[in-house]
Amino acid sequence: MPSLVQLRAELNRIAPGRDKTSDGTIGDTAHQGRVSDHNDDEVGRVPIRDADSKHEVHAIDLDVDLRESDLTMEKVVQHVVGRCRSGAEKRLRYVIYNRRIWEASNGWKQRAYSGDNAHTQHAHFSASYETKLEASTVSWHLEDIPVALTEADKKWLTTQIDKAATSAAERVWKTKWNINFEPGSKPYMAEAGSILAHVPSEHGLAAEVLAEINTKVDKQL
Repeated sequence: MPSLVQLRAELNRIAPGRDKTSDGTIGDTAHQGRVSDHNDDEVGRVPIRDADSKHEVHAIDLDVDLRESDLTMEKVVQHVVGRCRSGAEKRLRYVIYNRRIWEASNGWKQRAYSGDNAHTQHAHFSASYETKLEASTVSWHLEDIPVALTEADKKWLTTQIDKAATSAAERVWKTKWNINFEPGSKPYMAEAGSILAHVPSEHGLAAEVLAEINTKVDKQL
């Protein structure tokens, strides 16, 4: 189903190295013997028959091991359920994870889940049977889940700050003093300090640029 394929694709994007061992869509023999969203909605035992004639499965299981330092399935589930609870997301009927279930029919309140499978190895997402919602591939906004910066993230940000600061200084010098040097070469900072000290307006411009950079970095921290 397109909506659930989109959910899986976004999880793959924010956790590219995640374990997929417990991923699943189409139900096994056990599922086929009972009513389940993992069964084919045209020929299998499902709780609802939708309006179209497409063979679709209305549930997906996603492995809990995301292999990211500060991204967990608990955060993913709480993010998705939170959006459902607020009304921002309408494509799900219920979510099961780690002995708990959240349902649209219950206002997305958490309650204990006592089914045979505790869903500790994967999270289960059951989707709507409404054709328009089934087909929707709008973002699930998983990229909005807050996570701490890794050391690699911090190193990347530091590199970007250095590049932006150097670029800002080059623009100031070239515009006011027409100083020529090879693109990408490291400016002579002592000379820069001397020039900016005698040109207050340009000093202010450089300060504004650096302040803007720092503000953007602060938002990432």
